[in-house]
Amino acid sequence: MPRQPRFSKKDIVEAGLRIVRASGFDAVSARSLGKELGTSSSPMFTMFKDMNQVTDAIRSAAEELFIARMDGVTDYFPAFKEFGLRLVAFAKEDPNLFHMLFLGRHSCQDTAENIARECLCAANQGYDLTKEQADMLFSQMWPVACGIAALCVRHPENYSEKDVSRTLTLHFKGILSIIQSGMDVKDMKPVRRV
Repeated sequence: MPRQPRFSKKDIVEAGLRIVRASGFDAVSARSLGKELGTSSSPMFTMFKDMNQVTDAIRSAAEELFIARMDGVTDYFPAFKEFGLRLVAFAKEDPNLFHMLFLGRHSCQDTAENIARECLCAANQGYDLTKEQADMLFSQMWPVACGIAALCVRHPENYSEKDVSRTLTLHFKGILSIIQSGMDVKDMKPVRRV
């Protein structure tokens, strides 16, 4: 009768998340997982076909943590602001998970983008925007929220919750007022001063 494995897939994935949180995604290897679990690297390959399956499972688990963090975000008004605040808080509290999910070479921005779009659909109901206007608001606010969150990965101390809230409010209200006014904003080209 074959011996029961000492570690489950869940144990291996949780060990992987601990490694990512402590040292980043690039630190995940069969050897580092074995060390984290207090064993050799071989138990990983009784549960997973190869390291790609292991890292995919770790990424999926991190994505689930992010989705759980965003649960109920559309219950707020404006929901996109709550989304932005939570996105930045996630980047500050779990910078290596944020980096892996949204800045790394194997990032999965679709999840966050879909949640952000849901938030802007909720905003659309409160601000009576057309689909095109809501898309315009999204295309302008998405890089602002992501940019602040990315800056917080390296220097979270530079961005208090109050500062982040104010920045998101200013951008949101400014873009929204331009959209609602129907004003055509001309692109500004830099001109060399003489």
